[in-house]
Amino acid sequence: MNLRFFLAFVCVGFAIPVCASEDTITTALVRLQQHIEGTSSLSPEELARGRALIEKNAGVLGADSKTMAKAFAVVELYEQKAGPLFLNPKTKNGFPRKPSPDLQLEHTMLALQQGLLDNAYTSANLKKYRRMMDGMFFKTSVYFPGAVGKASSGKGIHSALINASHPKAVGSPVAGADGAARRPTGWYLVPGQIAEVAVPPTMVNKGFSIRVGAHSWDLSKKKTIERIDRVSLVYPITEARTLIANPLGGGVYIEVPYQANLGAVKVWVKNAARAPFFSMTKTHSTTLAEWNRTEKRWPGPWADFETDKFMMQVPTAWLSKLNNPIKLMQDWDKAMDAVSELFGHPLVRSKTVLYLQADVAMRGNANFPGYPQSNYPYNAYQPEQCRHPWMLKGPQFADWTVFHEVGHSQFCSKFRGETEALVNLPHVAVMNRKFGFSLDEAFGSSVNKMNHLTIDEVAVMWMVTENFRNGKPMNISNKPGDEVKYQHRGYGKYVEIANLFGWDALSRFWQEENASWKPGDRVPNNSDPTDARILRLSKAAGADLTPLIHFWGVQPERPQVLARMMRREGLQPSKEIRDRLLHYKTLIPMDNGEFRQHLKRVYPKGLGKLTNPLYGTGWYRATAATYSEADGEAAQQAMQDLIERYFGRQSGAS
Repeated sequence: MNLRFFLAFVCVGFAIPVCASEDTITTALVRLQQHIEGTSSLSPEELARGRALIEKNAGVLGADSKTMAKAFAVVELYEQKAGPLFLNPKTKNGFPRKPSPDLQLEHTMLALQQGLLDNAYTSANLKKYRRMMDGMFFKTSVYFPGAVGKASSGKGIHSALINASHPKAVGSPVAGADGAARRPTGWYLVPGQIAEVAVPPTMVNKGFSIRVGAHSWDLSKKKTIERIDRVSLVYPITEARTLIANPLGGGVYIEVPYQANLGAVKVWVKNAARAPFFSMTKTHSTTLAEWNRTEKRWPGPWADFETDKFMMQVPTAWLSKLNNPIKLMQDWDKAMDAVSELFGHPLVRSKTVLYLQADVAMRGNANFPGYPQSNYPYNAYQPEQCRHPWMLKGPQFADWTVFHEVGHSQFCSKFRGETEALVNLPHVAVMNRKFGFSLDEAFGSSVNKMNHLTIDEVAVMWMVTENFRNGKPMNISNKPGDEVKYQHRGYGKYVEIANLFGWDALSRFWQEENASWKPGDRVPNNSDPTDARILRLSKAAGADLTPLIHFWGVQPERPQVLARMMRREGLQPSKEIRDRLLHYKTLIPMDNGEFRQHLKRVYPKGLGKLTNPLYGTGWYRATAATYSEADGEAAQQAMQDLIERYFGRQSGAS
């Protein structure tokens, strides 16, 4: 028996998962086809081996026309017999990542379709096998990314003006600054249809590419499979004309490489449909009349919104919820300005400050930043259900997590332990500076939906702790009992700086960091040396902030040395800070009854079920059972000691 015959023989029953021969894959596909037809049967174990074989050797699926044709025939047969993935009874509403015996066929079909997407759709294959591949599509595309409406033939050649510049970023780095910038064209590729994109010679072999499908996150780590994991395809621009296709369809985008500088460039798209696109950039602006008359009516299932500062994709079915896209984009731009002003960056950066996108699932197991930020699932079965109306109402209605993740993306310097605290500050700046929220309202709404909290109440939340009474710093252990992460008191110091000295004080602080940053420098994202940071913050505010920052749980490491440096810089103790600390002293609960009143203000709906006594409602339940007059007196003394340390013995003595 020769080797080739042996490989074919052992793979006929999916016996081993390591066969790379095209003949072997073809034979395996024949057996899979027979199983779906019902002319023969594969056991769950044989199907599992077949899936492993396909996954390991997926590259073979794009190797020749025979293999591709057979693979597409198997997909088409499965869709005819069982129904498309995510639309048939076994896979509707998603199915578990861990295969069960009764879902082995579905997992195998997922592997086959993913393998075709990843390997068959190349520029070379579209040229070589154009006649065969044109029109090949997956019927699951009706589910996601969605069906293209009527009037979608897309015949003819059409142009789009895009910003082909992505200049070098200024200042300290932010997340993804040197990655490609995505530019919408307003065109949408019908599933399976081959289109052509033409570009000027200046874009050829310069790192530009064409992306088909905006949903670029790989969901293969998700425990539940709710769409094909990788649905977006990228075609490098190596010629003036590039063929593109995607069996799922998708929006057509130009990806601009870092430090490209071509300015406004016209590209041409042939054989694609239109999708709604609202642009408010220096390259092109859509008028309200154009939007109402034509743009919002295009048949593509996803709508693009783009300014020079913000970008977003939402289902076209949501557009009935949108009243005025101009005001919407102006509001999002104002929010982006607040973030850039806070962290000392130019208002118009090389890439958008935020790029939002709805998807069938969050891209991670929790909220994450990203380009795009994709934390807000929609219902692909009923896309008209707008689960996140704030996207179309404006940032002033956004969930607190939006600007929390924007905060992460800014890579700003922090005191130790502030990684999950300082990132909430952008929300406060956005709402207070741009949308008329009081500082208390903006601060309260910035984390955990505790909109009712005020700066005063948050100060009390710190002063009732044992660490405060004992004159210790806030707990930054990153374990239960941590007093900083995801908590208002963890970034209260910055809100108080803005309250006493204005937002510009914080802007000056980060502007100085950007101005002094040099390539190769490391930004201390969670490790800025304490005393140096206090000094720089104080210089930006024009006053010695040591007592204020000390109050909020960050104590100087070498207080005498820091004090001398403050004097050398001409920074004096602040009456505003002294008065603020004296005010806080009056708020300390002095007995159990006053503590319980404070508890009700923090948790007006009650404490709910029993939780860990080291944090949150569990801590308040445990402390309510023990807080006494002695605790109130100890907190008063701790505050008096702090005031006297920085302002003298006569300050606030009672």
